[in-house]
Amino acid sequence: MQAEIDLQTLTMAQEFHGHKCPAMPQGLRAGRLALELLGVEKAQGGELVAIVETGDHHFSGCFADGVMFATGCTMGKGNIVKKPLGKFALTLVDRQSGRAVRISAKACRMMQCLDMEFFRLRAGGLPPQKLDPAMVEPLIEDVLTRDPSEMFDVQMFEQYPLEAHKEDFTAVVCDGCGELVVQSYAHKIGDKAYCGACLDAMLHCGA
Repeated sequence: MQAEIDLQTLTMAQEFHGHKCPAMPQGLRAGRLALELLGVEKAQGGELVAIVETGDHHFSGCFADGVMFATGCTMGKGNIVKKPLGKFALTLVDRQSGRAVRISAKACRMMQCLDMEFFRLRAGGLPPQKLDPAMVEPLIEDVLTRDPSEMFDVQMFEQYPLEAHKEDFTAVVCDGCGELVVQSYAHKIGDKAYCGACLDAMLHCGA
């Protein structure tokens, strides 16, 4: 398994992501590797579920965008789950077979990243798009060309526990704000329906 990323894919992913950095391509390769190990194609609908363990406000969180681009698991389709553990790992689940694979970045390699000038400058507050491309490009090249076995640990699951959910195609108009709300998110009080925000306002204002 090589989880190769061609130049067109990289360019499109970088345009989607917004800037060049090594973490997003790392997510690309993790996602591509997961697809290859499961023997499945990029998700067109909800046939795959990606669980990413990155949290918020920490280095290399851009990993998650690479995972989304590679696997086709997105917020809009509702098949990406953010499990905020502050780790650099992806679990990709094939709903049809129940099989899954967890791809996690090797700790020794990630610790080495913290000693790089790139991350020292980022920690000092410099935005990634302001960094010298001559510094960033070699890091991206390394991520794209290094053997996956040097970057990732892999764990396979033959049956991964995943709760099934049906899409809700019903909706009501909130009697508070007048906005449309999916029915399973609406709260009934008597013969009226309220969205969560309006119900919260009513409860706190004593209306």
